[in-house]
Amino acid sequence: MSDGAPPRVRQAARAGLAARAGQVAAVVLATLGALAAALVIAGPFGLVIVAVSLAALAVVNDLARTPGAVRERRGPWAAPWARAAWAKIGPRRGSSAAVRTADFPAYAKISSDIGWASVSLWHYDHGLRQLLARLFESALAERHRVDLTADPQQARSLVGEDIWPLIDPARPPSFDSNAPGMDLRTLTRVVDRLEQL
Repeated sequence: MSDGAPPRVRQAARAGLAARAGQVAAVVLATLGALAAALVIAGPFGLVIVAVSLAALAVVNDLARTPGAVRERRGPWAAPWARAAWAKIGPRRGSSAAVRTADFPAYAKISSDIGWASVSLWHYDHGLRQLLARLFESALAERHRVDLTADPQQARSLVGEDIWPLIDPARPPSFDSNAPGMDLRTLTRVVDRLEQL
């Protein structure tokens, strides 16, 4: 306060400072008391818990006392080029994506099956293996006129001994979720062989 202020204003300011100092002193004493009690009752671990809790309480208190941010007003003072730039790069509200995963459920299932194939043999057999077997069956029928189910020996020779067990439709599916699944390198080999047929 400046010396030119009326005495009543100076006296109110001193009373306000004294009240604030009293509040701060009460909070400091209460905090020290809580920390000392925690140390005596629960030891160092209790002291840490109470200290963290008090710090969190202080943060919540400060956040509660912080006034809301002032909303920026857009007025005619913004240059036209700035408004145009903001319209192009600013956040878009209300517009949804033109293409959504829900529009392509088959793609979403294939993507999910590829992701789960490496988890376990059960996941591979009950998801991706069925799709790969159908793709191999189609490729063999179109390009080599071989029926995968009617002539498995011919199909096996065309597919290859290393890939055949991974797509063999006669092999029963695994129910072992602990057996390792197919890694990405193996799946890449299978797809490469499918493309080579």
